[in-house]
Amino acid sequence: MSNDKFERLVQKGIILKPDTFSEGDKQKINTLTSDEVEALISIRAKLGDQFIQQKGAGPSPSMAIVF
Repeated sequence: MSNDKFERLVQKGIILKPDTFSEGDKQKINTLTSDEVEALISIRAKLGDQFIQQKGAGPSPSMAIVF
């Protein structure tokens, strides 16, 4: 299975620590539709780094989204 969607999320700064994901995790992420991946990227872009850094815990610009 290709890791295209997983890799796209890494490249766009959605996934900051790709080495912490198992192959099973990557497979699940790669089942997302292209629209779902683009929505995650769009949300991060709209919120911006400053907002995410202020709201996220720790020094990394990240935030958890609970579904």
